[in-house]
Amino acid sequence: MKVFVNIDGGSRGNPGPAAAAMVITGEEGEVLATKSKFLGFRLTNNFAEWSALEGAVTALVHLARRYGSLEAEVRADSELVVRQFNRQYKVKDAKLKSIAERVWQALAGTPGLKLSLKHVPREENKLADAAVNHELDNQKSIGN
Repeated sequence: MKVFVNIDGGSRGNPGPAAAAMVITGEEGEVLATKSKFLGFRLTNNFAEWSALEGAVTALVHLARRYGSLEAEVRADSELVVRQFNRQYKVKDAKLKSIAERVWQALAGTPGLKLSLKHVPREENKLADAAVNHELDNQKSIGN
């Protein structure tokens, strides 16, 4: 089974209120699942992007265990997160490093999951971006 996962994270104010989202699609482009989550206040965009990746990996690990194997192409519009995940850049921030280590451990512990993470332009990530903005718009106390 092969799936495509678009992820996005956003922070209004950076730091500010933040959310993460993922959209899983099948090989024919059909949307299989969309999930978004409000992360909290006074968080950075990079934290939100890494949180989106962690959420996607958690879901993909579950699916790989359920189906025995899974190939996933994860797409993100954050070049920094893609390069950090692919170990081209170091993750220096302690909070981000903690998320990255959980992501890498989850992948190492799931041999049935073949995951690649690639950068895509923002225009190709509209569904995940919309899910992040919808989550942030739904927070009643934003800005307080």
